[in-house]
Amino acid sequence: MHRRGLSLLAVSCALLGAVPGVLLARRVADAQRRSPDTRLAQEAARTGATASATPAPRVTSIERPVAGFDPSHARRLGDRYVSELPGDRRAVLTLEPAWQRGVSALLAAHQLPRASVVVLDSDTGRVRVYASHGEPGAPDLARDAAPPAASVFKIVTAGALAANGMSVETETCFSGGWHRLSLRDLEPNPRRDSDCVSLGQAFGRSANTVFARRSVERLSPAALLAAAHSWGYGESVPFEATVSAGQIDMPSDRLEFARASAGFWHSHLSPLHGAVIAQGIARGGELQRPWIIDRIEDAQGAVVAQHEAPRAWRRAVSHDVASALTRMMAFSVSEGTASRAFRDPHGHPFLPGVDVGGKTGTLTAATPYRAYTWFVGNAHDSTTRVSFAVMVANDPVWRVKASTVARQVLQIVYRGRSTD
Repeated sequence: MHRRGLSLLAVSCALLGAVPGVLLARRVADAQRRSPDTRLAQEAARTGATASATPAPRVTSIERPVAGFDPSHARRLGDRYVSELPGDRRAVLTLEPAWQRGVSALLAAHQLPRASVVVLDSDTGRVRVYASHGEPGAPDLARDAAPPAASVFKIVTAGALAANGMSVETETCFSGGWHRLSLRDLEPNPRRDSDCVSLGQAFGRSANTVFARRSVERLSPAALLAAAHSWGYGESVPFEATVSAGQIDMPSDRLEFARASAGFWHSHLSPLHGAVIAQGIARGGELQRPWIIDRIEDAQGAVVAQHEAPRAWRRAVSHDVASALTRMMAFSVSEGTASRAFRDPHGHPFLPGVDVGGKTGTLTAATPYRAYTWFVGNAHDSTTRVSFAVMVANDPVWRVKASTVARQVLQIVYRGRSTD
């Protein structure tokens, strides 16, 4: 009896001694269940995540110029082109690597003082080639609107004439005005005017007198200025890097108005804007916002911003006027100022199976001497549609015209390599 009593007493004391430990363990467990860290861990376990995972960065849409971005400083990284941004970020670009390498090498081989090539996907506005070649320290030429638009401005004038009711087949007889325009050239003279061409042929041959006379006859300075604004002149092209605004002034003086309509000064254009104008024609008169950044990554490679979808900029002309301009652009290559660039000495096309149309431009600045040449146009085969602009500035020793460079660029795009 005495030993049994002692045993029961020992057990009771042991149990009483364990109660505080059990109560303490319960309090700790309850506190842990109420802890925010514990709740987060339980939620992470429930959703398959880890409690220590870093939240994914918020992905924003790229809709305005990106601070510190200069597309002319793009570099190749593996199978893509990138551009470094402030804050250890990186822009991954839309450039087509093979085209970009080929065009950059082409411009370097020509040893041109200044040249720029921009190639867009006609359907989406994605920039596939962005080449800016110039003297050390020169600005990004693709976004520089200092070059005169020259006869590329005839796109604006031809569109305004077509919208005013003038058809591609409308004929004009003229003489003179190939290199300069005078008041004498504005006056019809049946005794002199033996060269008769349609509006489309005048566009292809860049017949200044035809555009000067028809503009004075059918358009006003205010109407042509409004047409230029509809194509984006006077504004900066919306892009991920700031673009110089295409400059335009429209004189009221009769002769200067005629000269402006034909592209004798008064208008300036960047190559990027030229490519957008061409794309607008390919898209039935609607200009799109070009884009070159596919996405922006942070230092860890996570996407923090990206381009979401193609966006319209403005409507320049109606679908019918755009169709008329497309027909006129074909004359430049088939029988006009670019025909020799796109056909070999035997008359065979360099790019069989590829439809090409465009507009040339030539104008010389005296101080410093710069012979500016342009080719702005569109090309397509059964699978690939591109819109492009080529601007070349030669010094007194000419090396190559923009129309020849344009053909070589298209050979890289459609054939993988260019020829002389």
